[in-house]
Amino acid sequence: MLNYESALAYINSFINYEKSPDFSRQARLYNLNRISHLLNLLGNPHRKLKVIHIGGSKGKGSTAAIIASILTHAGYKTGAFTSPHFITPRERCCVDAKLISKDEFADYLNKMKPAIEAVAGMNAVGAVSFFEIYTALAFCYFADKAVDFSVVEVGLGGRLDATNVLQPLVTVITPVSLEHTAILGDTLEAIAKEKAEIIKHGRPLVLAPQEPESETVFESVAAARYAGIDRVGHDISFKRHSWNIRGQTLEVNTPTESYPNLFLPLLGKHQAENAATALACVERIKSEGHFVPKGCVYDGLEAVRVPGRVQVVSITQNKASDEAPLILLDGAHSPTSAAALCETIQEVIRYERLILIAGLMKDKDIRAIGRILCPIADIIIATQAFDNPRVMPAGEVVKVWSDFNPEIRSENCVGEAIQFALSVSTPSDLICITGSIYLVGAALSELGIDIHEL
Repeated sequence: MLNYESALAYINSFINYEKSPDFSRQARLYNLNRISHLLNLLGNPHRKLKVIHIGGSKGKGSTAAIIASILTHAGYKTGAFTSPHFITPRERCCVDAKLISKDEFADYLNKMKPAIEAVAGMNAVGAVSFFEIYTALAFCYFADKAVDFSVVEVGLGGRLDATNVLQPLVTVITPVSLEHTAILGDTLEAIAKEKAEIIKHGRPLVLAPQEPESETVFESVAAARYAGIDRVGHDISFKRHSWNIRGQTLEVNTPTESYPNLFLPLLGKHQAENAATALACVERIKSEGHFVPKGCVYDGLEAVRVPGRVQVVSITQNKASDEAPLILLDGAHSPTSAAALCETIQEVIRYERLILIAGLMKDKDIRAIGRILCPIADIIIATQAFDNPRVMPAGEVVKVWSDFNPEIRSENCVGEAIQFALSVSTPSDLICITGSIYLVGAALSELGIDIHEL
């Protein structure tokens, strides 16, 4: 029998495309055969779920968190499956914002192990992957817990993502940008075609604002599949009224409801867009016959927490110092996300100097991200020491980014990067830790911040 530690070791023995150094090539091997066989052997738990399926390039996690928080506050038992994780893989599978326990995690792996190994023995489909196991585990867990709703985030793309076996109550697609171009295509149109495959026949689509090339693809696929579209920015409008370091106030108007004076404890214009997308989804859920009191929308929005997305902390929270600079953590791993981070910093934070700690994956557009982030930083520290073979060596980041800002150095250890930043900072400075979500997770651990108690 597996305990929690041996269950982790077991699941980590399967191929993890998220950490594969040959990620782009291996990801082309994605298909739905393995996950379909595995779920069939497990009794097809996904068919018992009412699902909100969320795809897109950016904002998926935040939109999922907001939807789940509103539904939980409305009294519905709500499962949430997201990826990747910051600190523990248990973050990927939550019910009412509570992580699956270590004992439950081990129990489910023990139950699933015979089916996993049976699929591995099918030469026609091959061994299941790390992500496919987590996907099946979440579906089994949600079905056994008899959740009212399951909010499920697509892992990569859409067409061949393991979550695309679902028949959702509502489909949500957040903004699309150029990402994983070696896998999904090198144009917005090509990427949108991959992501549009989560649109199901006759099921409503909530569509966040898109570039024209992407929007045309989604409209065409939705029309062919008789999927009605609720467009954020058209059918659903939103307006920001005020903002500060604690959050922002906004209003959202849908064809059937008006939400003035909403408070969202997340920073940035992009998070207001995510909130509007989430509310459009909630309105669609209501139209499907599910009651969500208006007050619960306000309560759910105000209570939402999304770690690692423009998250402002201070090491005084950990009693390390009475006077310390603010620390901001954000998984900005694309040029679009980096631009949103810069805009948000300049909008809500006042500081003397900005000290940037950055770490990125090899398959990201390192130069484009550096062109955006480096000009706003006074000191830059590149680091790499988190457990992932896809990581770009810190020295390589220094070579690329020194063209944009000569005040750059490297530290091989995340902890040493943070300590150096603290050693040269004053309480009026801002330390920004950004890039890979894995870097943000490592930094949260180093800072001793429990993201589940914020």
